[in-house]
Amino acid sequence: MKRGRKIAAGAILGIAVLAVGIAKGPSWMHSIQRWHYQRILNHLTPEEAITLCGQPVRDESETSDGAIKRGIIVRNYYALAVELDFTAPANQPARWRLTAVQDPSGSPVYETLESKFLVLPCLDKKQKKVNE
Repeated sequence: MKRGRKIAAGAILGIAVLAVGIAKGPSWMHSIQRWHYQRILNHLTPEEAITLCGQPVRDESETSDGAIKRGIIVRNYYALAVELDFTAPANQPARWRLTAVQDPSGSPVYETLESKFLVLPCLDKKQKKVNE
């Protein structure tokens, strides 16, 4: 193959890769952000939530049906109270799982990943570093 044809083929391939990157880039970025948010919530503990979001307004624990339930109410940057509910098996108290993010009155319940981080951006350490 002649040198000119190789250059042309490389340029066409490069343009095709660039076009796919531009077309798919936003959806890839959204998928990466959702994965990041899900990872944070899957590993979040009550102590880490307190460290990231500040001293809670209320912190209550109860044990029932072989499980420990802990509810923490923190204030976000807008002074809005947000309740974080955690549960852990009584025989493994270090294995916390976030079960709900909601208004203390019970409504609204923040169900989507985006809504949870919009109401409590302090949970995202990466975002915190960018804003500082």
